[in-house]
Amino acid sequence: MHPVKIAIASVLKPLKDPRSYYKFALSLRETNKYQINIIGFYSKKETDEELIKFHPLFYKKRNSFARLNVSIRLLKLLRKIRPKSLIVTTYELLPAALLGKCIFRYKLVYDIQENYALNFRLNNSKHILTKQLGSLLIKFIEFSSRPFTDHFIFAEKCYVTEFPKIKNHTVLENKYQGPKINSSRPFKLGPSKLNFLLCGTLAEIYGSMDALLWFDHFHRHFPDSTLKILGHAPLESFRTKLLQHVQNKPYLEFTISSDPISYEEILEAYQSADMVLLPYRQTKNISPKIPSKLYECLALKKAFLFSPNAKWQSLAEKYNAGIAVDFKSNKNYDLIAKSIFSKVFYDNSSVSEAHWLQEKQSFLQVIEHLFTKDQKLY
Repeated sequence: MHPVKIAIASVLKPLKDPRSYYKFALSLRETNKYQINIIGFYSKKETDEELIKFHPLFYKKRNSFARLNVSIRLLKLLRKIRPKSLIVTTYELLPAALLGKCIFRYKLVYDIQENYALNFRLNNSKHILTKQLGSLLIKFIEFSSRPFTDHFIFAEKCYVTEFPKIKNHTVLENKYQGPKINSSRPFKLGPSKLNFLLCGTLAEIYGSMDALLWFDHFHRHFPDSTLKILGHAPLESFRTKLLQHVQNKPYLEFTISSDPISYEEILEAYQSADMVLLPYRQTKNISPKIPSKLYECLALKKAFLFSPNAKWQSLAEKYNAGIAVDFKSNKNYDLIAKSIFSKVFYDNSSVSEAHWLQEKQSFLQVIEHLFTKDQKLY
């Protein structure tokens, strides 16, 4: 019996994206029932693996005119792959995915990783009219495709209330999928040679510059401390701003890239970090969510500093894992340091709820149900 072909498509996510590859693809491969085809951003050549094939879709700068051709490129790839199911991770590919569904007759799943319309409306870098029109266009695309989408996946619990009209959904949060940490020992941190980490996507709204400015002041109080910056800054103007700020500061080690950073590099950076910075600004499109980095910190037993947020505070307190910090304030460094150095981190039981294992079975059931509820596959 041949494995069922499934495709997972994005535009700007790397081929080995933490969600598409590490969570979805590897979970599917474990069943030996599926051949997974990952379609995404080409940052480097990826070698095909057992039951997993990689198909580059886009490799230019995010604002390149070549991005207009991704829908045509997707349809060409779908004609080649002939999947029985397509998981789309961005609204941008929905029109082509719907056309492909009519032609190739596959099951369509929309993995909603962001509230894209809300994000666009809150984007400070765009003109107010552009924001309104862009947000309306995204809503129109998502609304028009809804009747033809077989199932929806929500990456955040808050999307249940943000998309109340969508009933055929499953919540699969961005929990940690990677090497397990066996150590369950509680630990304390001392003021000597404290290594901080800022990683992932670097953006104004994620508080990346707030974190750098905050750490500059912290370092004056604790000159042995260091900060490693390992991230993808997609907006060129902000990337330039970050690079200018970090120059000639030996206590900062930085890799600030125009391309996504591989998940392997991110996980490796966690190993040498004592404390991770989660400086997200508390906007309407961020505060209701649980950052994937927070789950990573919990699963890897890493201490973290986070912007004040009731949901995040609840998780941090449950496992004695983190401390709330106002990254836009240049005060109270002595109190913050006292909290860091007096706290016993992770003195509770294992953090099983932070692991993808809890979500994996639900995901596999979603995919299985797509094919069992209609044995003919159209």
